[in-house]
Amino acid sequence: MTTSLFAVGQSVSVAVSKLYRHPEGAYRVIGAMPNSGGSTLYRIKGDLEKFERVIAEIHLTEA
Repeated sequence: MTTSLFAVGQSVSVAVSKLYRHPEGAYRVIGAMPNSGGSTLYRIKGDLEKFERVIAEIHLTEA
């Protein structure tokens, strides 16, 4: 069992990556989900977006 690094409601930033296109700004953790690869996946929502994104923990940093 993996432990979540980020808590629901916490502000996070998405690391710059060629794989993920995302607008700059603050994101909030909506929920954590287990991943079959072992790393935790997070549902996040940007303050200026109307939808949620799912992203691996390795692509997030504390805001």
